Amino acid sequence: MKKTLMLLAVLALAAVPSMAQTYDWSQPGSTGNLHQSAVFNASVTGPTLKFRSTSTASFTAWYNVTNTVGSGTTKTPAWSNLTAAFTDDSSLGSVTITLYELEKCSGTTTQICQIASTDDPTVQCETCNFSSSTFDFANNSYWIEAVFARSSTAANEQLHSVAID
Repeated sequence: MKKTLMLLAVLALAAVPSMAQTYDWSQPGSTGNLHQSAVFNASVTGPTLKFRSTSTASFTAWYNVTNTVGSGTTKTPAWSNLTAAFTDDSSLGSVTITLYELEKCSGTTTQICQIASTDDPTVQCETCNFSSSTFDFANNSYWIEAVFARSSTAANEQLHSVAID
């Protein structure tokens, strides 16, 4: 009986990772880094980054992408998708999410892919694809930039999460 219970416990624990999300790297929208001038334009509610209710000034949030594959020992993860969950309920605003690469020695910046929001009152989950040989942490750094814009406080732009797999 004890062996059976032990076996069931081990099997249950082994199944937990397979039930987890499939993203290799992810961040809630609220964890983005803001320039100090943006703190009066942005607001956070739980995991969501959004406009402060009275602001129409654009702002930008940055997310540092870190290597999570093989405990960071694999320098070239085979990631090929950027995914963002966001809300854009009005043509009076937008959220644009862009993945960038920075070559460490030259300082050359390259845009890898971009997701532009479309007007829809529900939460949208959009993905852009790129080559699975794109990432090389030995020679490059990576970040995601989220640009929020709106011309009216009636627009309700929000970023809930960003992820790479």
